[in-house]
Amino acid sequence: MLVKEVMMKDTVYAVIPGRRKEALEIMQEKDIFNLPVLKKGTKEMVGTVSLNDLLNNPEEDQLALIVNRNPVTVSPDDDIKKACEIFVREKIRNIPVVNNNSLTGILSVNDIVKKGVFRLDIREPCKKYMKTKISAVWENTPLNVVLKIMSYSKSLSVIVLNDSGEICGMVDREDIIKAGEVVSEVKKKDMATSEEDEWDWETKSTLYIGMRTLKLPRKPVKEYMTKDVVSVTSDDTITECAKKMRKYNIEQLPVTEDTNRPVGIIRDYDILKALIDLR
Repeated sequence: MLVKEVMMKDTVYAVIPGRRKEALEIMQEKDIFNLPVLKKGTKEMVGTVSLNDLLNNPEEDQLALIVNRNPVTVSPDDDIKKACEIFVREKIRNIPVVNNNSLTGILSVNDIVKKGVFRLDIREPCKKYMKTKISAVWENTPLNVVLKIMSYSKSLSVIVLNDSGEICGMVDREDIIKAGEVVSEVKKKDMATSEEDEWDWETKSTLYIGMRTLKLPRKPVKEYMTKDVVSVTSDDTITECAKKMRKYNIEQLPVTEDTNRPVGIIRDYDILKALIDLR
């Protein structure tokens, strides 16, 4: 199976010259967390920018100064296993597909699982690939705190538990970015002055910095979580997991036993590992 067989040809991208607020608004509108960046008016790719890049550079307005200029890319004719190895090694969710330095498409983990793996007969049980370390939050945890927890634990999603410790929902980055509001902020910063300027003690130079950022509500996560949680058991096969992800358009499945007790989670990343292991 080749990259061009499953990649998405209609791509969303940012351009330079451009501003960080424009990239942030595209991400929020399209539910995308990593964008290829093109030279304005062309298909020439100059790099990529992620949501983390934007959040980590809140005072930089020019997109050109935030862009990652050396992104990982694949060719349309590369084997899909090569792409899987890149996804797993680099821990990224999408890869620009480039031919002669021109953007021709985007390949995502989602594309491979839902367009490719679901058609294969991978009978390995998901317990072989699932993660047993689970990130979970209480249903009344404020949404802005949930994002911090996900960041610290490097989790793409978290399970939400009720007062009885049972699963009552899940929340991922897509839910969070949909709940956020892109707002303008103005921060005041005192400028450094020279000690040789005798009038410095009487006046203060102040720089006002305008920024656009994603502001999250402090309401409980239960108001934004996905309540109808789809799960699997540890004996379900990798192909069965891929089919459920495709059917319900989700990226991860809690693995449960007994009465809704979570014992692990299987992500689309983990399914890629099963595909890599195929001979």
